[in-house]
Amino acid sequence: MLALAKLMEEGFSRIGLIPFVGAIVVGIVLGRGVLDFIGINNVISFVTSLGIIFLLFLAGTEEFSDEFNLDRRILISSIIQLVIPFIAIYFYLVRIGLSEPFAIVFPLITTSVGPMTRLLMDTGTLTSRLGRLMFYQGTLVEIMSVILFAMMLKVSSPVEIIKQSLEILVLFIAIIFIGPKLSRMLETIEGFVKVREVELAFLVSLILIIGYVADLFGFNSAIAALFLGFLLKDYLKDRPDLKEKVRGLTYGFFEPLFFVSIGLYFAPINLYIGSIGLILAGLIFMSKFLSGLISSFIIKTDSLANAIGMSSKGGVDSSLLISALVGGGISSLQYSYSALSITLVAIIVPILFKLKTRGITTIYSKPKFNERLDKLSQLPNPLFAETRNTLRDIIKMMTERGARAIVIVDEFKRPVGNITVQQLLEIDPSLYDKLRASDVDLNETVIMESDKRVVDALRRFRATETPVIAVVDRDGKLLQTLYERELLRILSNL
Repeated sequence: MLALAKLMEEGFSRIGLIPFVGAIVVGIVLGRGVLDFIGINNVISFVTSLGIIFLLFLAGTEEFSDEFNLDRRILISSIIQLVIPFIAIYFYLVRIGLSEPFAIVFPLITTSVGPMTRLLMDTGTLTSRLGRLMFYQGTLVEIMSVILFAMMLKVSSPVEIIKQSLEILVLFIAIIFIGPKLSRMLETIEGFVKVREVELAFLVSLILIIGYVADLFGFNSAIAALFLGFLLKDYLKDRPDLKEKVRGLTYGFFEPLFFVSIGLYFAPINLYIGSIGLILAGLIFMSKFLSGLISSFIIKTDSLANAIGMSSKGGVDSSLLISALVGGGISSLQYSYSALSITLVAIIVPILFKLKTRGITTIYSKPKFNERLDKLSQLPNPLFAETRNTLRDIIKMMTERGARAIVIVDEFKRPVGNITVQQLLEIDPSLYDKLRASDVDLNETVIMESDKRVVDALRRFRATETPVIAVVDRDGKLLQTLYERELLRILSNL
């Protein structure tokens, strides 16, 4: 399943569709939906549950930014984007026979920040005013949807609503008061235990323990993992290499199997599931589009782009649906047409958004392999630090860029070496504010002159396996920093 999921993701990516939809198709075809070759067993159910927990944990660390800019206009626009879709979808579900459709409504009306962020990155709008406003709205909509879902999942009376609300309030209090202590506890463990991968082992253990305890007290373990991720995001910011390992485990193993399981949980596909799924997809898109259109006038941004982008689906929403199914909140039939509607919207929204943003973003010509390095205007600004910068400052710069190494320059802006994530991990975090770049043994930096070609840089990356290349002018001063991932991205995507 893992191999087929990755192959289908690659296939969908090459034809311009959303990669994860390919994995869902694999699950639908192999499962009860079509061929019925593979059924849900204890192993698949267990792996899926772990996948949901780890995906939501990473969502908590990555999708809820410290720089979240909440003002009255963002709050009002976000509420609008919940209320209008809620009314449309709730009354339709009631009309087709669901008496308490809350477990379905909130996953369907949310905006999935993960897919939306990747869409903004692909179209070059992430750092624009439009991208920032969409991210703020999407984050708030997703947070409110998750909280409302957790409150209403097992509701049978007003007393249950109050109980669930109190449990969520306790979790928020834990985030505020226990978060720093939990981070210090993990730092203490790192200081005493020196065996290999101890940080990863204790972090994974903590995620699983929190999920188990939450489930023990009747709270959704996936939602608890989401809050835990938010709680530990600062801890992981200082440990980008540890975060990268968790990302590798999650996105390399759990994520593709999770999306396959979305398809495996489908009931046998029939006309009823297809028709309801199609109608729901239309309602989701039209109601989200309308609410995003209205919101755009409140926050004063591009109307069509905001309306389309805020309809993004295919992340946390799918996790919530499976949680509702496994927890007995919805039936297999209800899950099937709901998941189908999310999948359809996840396909159409990126296509429409990319068509729209062609008129918003600057379109660059695709760079060629023989292009000079100093002509690559598509690259981000050079990432470097001076010898006088503290390690804390350096970690912040590397984290913001997602870089695994940073070039260090002297007072004349000439490269003198580089510092890698691995080096920073070997240093006591309590010294990050005291030590400067000049106090660390710097690695030798690969340096290339600005008149060299793109193909020459790619060859140097392969030959030296260096994490970063410094591009300098004739006087040896830094002009640009090259990362292989960024270079390949602009070669393939622009």
